[in-house]
Amino acid sequence: MGEERGWERRTVDERLASRAGVDLGGSLIKIAYFSPEGLQVQLFPATSLGETIAYLQARNLHHLVLTGGGSVRHRQAFDIFHVETVDEFTANIAGANYLREAEGQAGFPYVLVSIGTGTSVYRVTEAGGQRIAGTAVGGGTLLGLGRLLTGEMRYVDIVAQAATGDRSLVDVLVRDIYGRDIPGLPGDITASNFGKSLSPRKEDLARALLQMVGEVIATVACLAAQCHQIREVVYIGASLRENDILREVLDSSTRFLGKEPRFLRLGEFVGAVGALVQGLAR
Repeated sequence: MGEERGWERRTVDERLASRAGVDLGGSLIKIAYFSPEGLQVQLFPATSLGETIAYLQARNLHHLVLTGGGSVRHRQAFDIFHVETVDEFTANIAGANYLREAEGQAGFPYVLVSIGTGTSVYRVTEAGGQRIAGTAVGGGTLLGLGRLLTGEMRYVDIVAQAATGDRSLVDVLVRDIYGRDIPGLPGDITASNFGKSLSPRKEDLARALLQMVGEVIATVACLAAQCHQIREVVYIGASLRENDILREVLDSSTRFLGKEPRFLRLGEFVGAVGALVQGLAR
């Protein structure tokens, strides 16, 4: 009996050590796997399939669970591995639940907001999850409009431009209309996104763009949460990576709308973590 239990333990350890969850997104490839030190994560540009494969091989990660939009499009590139796939919806739910528990945020129900190219909103309970809302406004909007407004081609450069921008030169604020705060509406609340133009610099345009995207996403998420009488809203996605401004807009807008915002430390890896967890459960 003792030998059999030991064999089972070794088998589980080996299975754990050889598996990885891989989220093949439109812009980034996210990897999650377990090492003796715990959960490990890694990012590559979506164009770096060769580098990604070399990374996995170097760590003897030969059993992959793929998710994301590229899990079908780039499936053939991973034929040298043993490959399973899991849909993005299932991976996001599983990954969010795992990371919330790991970060001390466990509890149901909550609304999960996945900010990718567009944005999907899920209701998550102990029994599972369902998509309840969404918007085509997301990271793709930031990239596409950001290129048009600033001339910058890379996402990180658009976000960097916004860091020194002044959105009050682009947006109409409540104080522009009333000259002060009014009951229920602080003066710095947006009355109209891009509603004025006082010779804005590209930095100002980038900052106003981040504001608009964050406000739209928070509004959709909070309305969905209100419909289902849920207080907690959890934001995830690679669009939040090194993007303090978007995070601050989501935080303040969500609180203004009466909901409790949450962010996961490894929020951009939720899909990869979920794929890994789902693969281990099979």
